[in-house]
Amino acid sequence: MILGVDVGSTTTKMVVMEDDKIVDYKIKNVGVAIDEGDILKMIEEFKNKYDIDKVVATGYGRHKISFADKVVPEVIALGRGANYFFKEADGIIDIGGQDSKVIKIDNEVNVIDFILSDKCAAGTGKFLEKCIEILKIEDDINKYKSNNIAKISSMCAVFAESEIISLLAKKIPKEDILMGIYESICNRIVPMVNRLGINNIVFSGGVAKNRVLAEVLKNKLNKNILIPEEPQIVCCVGAILEAKKRGL
Repeated sequence: MILGVDVGSTTTKMVVMEDDKIVDYKIKNVGVAIDEGDILKMIEEFKNKYDIDKVVATGYGRHKISFADKVVPEVIALGRGANYFFKEADGIIDIGGQDSKVIKIDNEVNVIDFILSDKCAAGTGKFLEKCIEILKIEDDINKYKSNNIAKISSMCAVFAESEIISLLAKKIPKEDILMGIYESICNRIVPMVNRLGINNIVFSGGVAKNRVLAEVLKNKLNKNILIPEEPQIVCCVGAILEAKKRGL
């Protein structure tokens, strides 16, 4: 059995695999700020249940796992993981806490190109989280949907937040503002996808659980968007498979 650990910017994911099958997984809502001791505690929980042979590390905070038997870059891991869940995939959209990535893979699951957007928080999961906080939405985010899209014109996260506050002051409904936020996020992703020319796209990461945003993205792209049952473990699974390919 192999344990994959993906320390992202805002969440830590662990997956146990045996014979290329997912046995168990866990997601913790703390990312790169997590202490190595806390990671070890999570690993011990798995080791108490399963006979773990090797540990593979990936993600933004993979350096936190100094004891890993193998380290796999997240872009490569995402490509491998996307193929595991959907054989027809030729690309990946991963909206993380601190950045957004669009990756192109070939028939041999090699990463042949990718675009990383990490210069501004707008378009990231952290930006969406902050917007939801400003809107004071505490229940199921997928309940908020509207055909009216509030205009969020700023491409800067700080100014976009100011616009949201201004829209609230004008009594614009929360769902209209949220649709505007989704539109703004998707407008950052669409050019990246078009530049790489991908069509069967796996949407990974926690943001992929937002069904309304995923629908907006699909309509804007007019391409096949594929979402795994648990989109947050794609990178983790891919890291394990890539490590095995490299002779772990």
